[in-house]
Amino acid sequence: MFYECPKCKRRWEYPLAECPYCLVPLEKAEGKAAKVVGAVKVSIPTLLHPNVPYYVLVLEDERGNMWGYKSEKEYKVGDVFAIEAAKDPDAVGIWRVKYDLNEALVKVLELIGGIDIDSGSKVVVLPTMAAASHAYFRDNTSPEFLSAILRLLLDRGAKAENIVVAGQSFDDIPVVAMAQKAGLIAAGARFNVNALDLATAEFVKNGYFEIAKHVAEADLVLNLAIGKMGKAVASENLFRALKKENYLGQKYLSSDAEILAQLEPLLKNMMVLAEAESVQRSNKLTTFMGLVLSGRSSRNVDRVFNEVAKSFKLPETIKDTVLPEVAGRTIKEVQYQAEIY
Repeated sequence: MFYECPKCKRRWEYPLAECPYCLVPLEKAEGKAAKVVGAVKVSIPTLLHPNVPYYVLVLEDERGNMWGYKSEKEYKVGDVFAIEAAKDPDAVGIWRVKYDLNEALVKVLELIGGIDIDSGSKVVVLPTMAAASHAYFRDNTSPEFLSAILRLLLDRGAKAENIVVAGQSFDDIPVVAMAQKAGLIAAGARFNVNALDLATAEFVKNGYFEIAKHVAEADLVLNLAIGKMGKAVASENLFRALKKENYLGQKYLSSDAEILAQLEPLLKNMMVLAEAESVQRSNKLTTFMGLVLSGRSSRNVDRVFNEVAKSFKLPETIKDTVLPEVAGRTIKEVQYQAEIY
């Protein structure tokens, strides 16, 4: 995505608020096709790019915009460059966040078929809320990520009154305290969307599970996982859609992996968007990965994230999950030892 001044026609690759020369808002200038105008093979590994060989391409679109791109696949000058959407419904999309999180979210959703909503769609957003901590600890979904999701939904035609940001606590810390400290309440309030503590909501029976009625009846449920190495955050976040007593009862009889295998097929209206810009290592310190992931299977998203980060240990919930098809960026293009560097 490039951004163009409507008056002087200057372009930038990052979203300025306005043209510094004309002082008017910029317009998006997205290219529809790209070709390779430069290519070089890299055979020497570095800390952040350990998988070799790879290729550094210079791409140009029909507007004359040019940018660099790292590719696992070899291209030659003159080749047409295109990113194809996934064919497998259980595939995971990976995309880099360069300058514009909103642009990355649009792209990563396109990779798995996009979302279909309108003004009448009921949408439930389930952010990760695991601790009463500030956003920079990355225990919870960041306010920036939640804001970008809400803006995307409204841009796609959803109405604020039909969007619910929901969650619940399974321990002694109230979910409101977590959301307040993490900045999520303020982020939601800016868009006038509804907030809901699922612990106080109505639940409906579906097999062995008692699922929050808002979740069960929504047209779209967005599971906002945040990357934590060695953890299956997207999968664990699904459990927050269950009644607390029901989940604890199931957990007494079965493992989380077994619960997830039975629960996930019941939530066919759910899509995962995983925040992986700044993420937690297993030692709780954060590191930068600069990614966003998407998928319709929480287990697959967790499996791909931990593979990209080269986590020291896979969580029990997903240790038997086979790596799915990946669209957009390949695992090798973005993979490095994030647990260390």
